[in-house]
Amino acid sequence: MRHRIYRRVVISLCVVLALVWIFRGMPQGHEKEEKAETEETEEEALTLWYTDERLNAYLVEAAAAFQAETGVEVTLQLVTAVDYIELINRASISDSGGPDLFITSSELLDKARLAGLTVENDSFKDRELKEFFPQKALDAATCGGKLMAYPFYFETCFLLYNRNYVDNAPASIDEIREYSDTFEATERMEKVENIFKWNVADIFYNFFFIANYVNLGGPTGDDPAQVELTAEEVVSCLEYYQSLNAFFAIDAEEVTTDDVLKEFIDGKTIYTIAKTDGIARLDAAIANGEVAEIPQEETEEGQEEEEAGEEAQDTGETGQTEAFYGIAKVPDLTDQLQTKGLSVTNSVVVNAYSGHRDRAKEFARYITYEKVGDLYVQANKMPVKIGVQYENDQMQVLIDQYEDSVEVPKITELSNYWIWMEITFADIWKGNDVYTEMQSIVERVQAQVAQ
Repeated sequence: MRHRIYRRVVISLCVVLALVWIFRGMPQGHEKEEKAETEETEEEALTLWYTDERLNAYLVEAAAAFQAETGVEVTLQLVTAVDYIELINRASISDSGGPDLFITSSELLDKARLAGLTVENDSFKDRELKEFFPQKALDAATCGGKLMAYPFYFETCFLLYNRNYVDNAPASIDEIREYSDTFEATERMEKVENIFKWNVADIFYNFFFIANYVNLGGPTGDDPAQVELTAEEVVSCLEYYQSLNAFFAIDAEEVTTDDVLKEFIDGKTIYTIAKTDGIARLDAAIANGEVAEIPQEETEEGQEEEEAGEEAQDTGETGQTEAFYGIAKVPDLTDQLQTKGLSVTNSVVVNAYSGHRDRAKEFARYITYEKVGDLYVQANKMPVKIGVQYENDQMQVLIDQYEDSVEVPKITELSNYWIWMEITFADIWKGNDVYTEMQSIVERVQAQVAQ
């Protein structure tokens, strides 16, 4: 009897213990699954580094949308542009690790490649690349013979003209000089102080004078064997540039890009050289009612012209509040001396040190291709992707200018070239001998490339 009772107690205890084990085991298994999911999410989290705060709004929205679609969190980190590649390299080889992706300009791309920080862009089919990206952008993202980045957006320079004063852009600076010679200060032109003014102290706005006649590393800008700076036309172009100081009297010590744009908005300047981001400032001036009002001239048509002007203002055709500016490619110097704009392409690079390359490639494609239609609205940056729509149909001129521009080279040995050229242009503007100044630059570049 006692034996049977003892057996029943033992069996009951075993059942209870089994139930307790099952009860405890079930949540433990669930916790393990949750932990595994958490670890997997953490493993797939990405970090993107960039240096331009104007990208903040676009990148924040893009990261949120990407996470909603894929479940992958992207941490955005705005960092200093000083020693940018060195900073990425140090972080990448440290215990804390560096970014999975980073945004950089074309001039730093080969430096990043040589540091072992790049991964080939194999996220696009050849057909997609040809269909959606201009060759200029692909060249800018290519170094070492391979597409090493995801072309994102560009900056270039171009001509702006005030449509309240002139109907069309000139084909050459010679034409601007001729216009200046015949200029009459009528009531309509009473605000005009400058026929042609640009920032002569900034190489980005000056380089178009000689860009058509220099070779800075071949089509992809990374071949030291293709550096040519000694074309005869370069000296002729710089002599022409020097002659404009006496003609337009721009003070290189005082001029700034902000002031030049402000004077254009105020109706004080008819022609200027601007950079891509200047358009956003002009449009903001229009939206805020800051554009100078220009009086209409009385003609034989009288009332008809006034009504036509009011209609144009309403439709944005030539009105002062909506389309007071016109965009054109940089003009040639003369019939014989041609020009090209300077450009810089910014790209997204997948870090070779990333442990999540596939996900990083997905996000790189996402922000440079799939969502990039929002870039200009949110960041005032011009995407390189073909087919992006803009409210302002003049923006196509900027794309045309970019495709016909000279890209900043990637050759590390030419990193000081722009500092030297800015100083050289400044000295030539002051009156220094053009040939002597160019010879000095050529010798410096040759010495650098030979190292």
